[in-house]
Amino acid sequence: MEEFEEIYRLYFTDVWRYLLKLTHDENQAEEITAETFFRAMNAIDRFSGKSSLKTWLCAIARNIWLDQLREKKKYTDLSDTAMMRIPVNDDHEHESEMKLQASAVMQTAAKLKEPYRTVFHLRFVDNQSFKQIGAYFGKSENWACVTCHRARETVRREINENEQGM
Repeated sequence: MEEFEEIYRLYFTDVWRYLLKLTHDENQAEEITAETFFRAMNAIDRFSGKSSLKTWLCAIARNIWLDQLREKKKYTDLSDTAMMRIPVNDDHEHESEMKLQASAVMQTAAKLKEPYRTVFHLRFVDNQSFKQIGAYFGKSENWACVTCHRARETVRREINENEQGM
């Protein structure tokens, strides 16, 4: 138990800051940080050492945060978000077509495998920069750019295949 108290002391601030960047809410970051260390304490015997403790803790924190987003339907119901972002146009037929296209894009993106789904969401729904996305995953800005490009190309290819199949 003393070892885990040392882990808590060493990494609490790092995990909290990471979560504050994700949530933009001090209270939520604090709550998730507490849950992170609770889960980590119960799973410490399963820590394989393939990553640093800090990385492992941040991964637990990110998963808790994503679970909370899913519960609030901010993460899984991307089609509503897409609808809100489409500019209003006087041409109602064009507007309806744009909404259908946006809905198709978001539904297709929601089916992507990780990390592509989250990168796509962070970039095109949350308007995060590649630098922010890279930091979120503990990767480089270039990694985020490449991953986003691959996600976008996969969505584009899937939509084109679906349109040709109709």
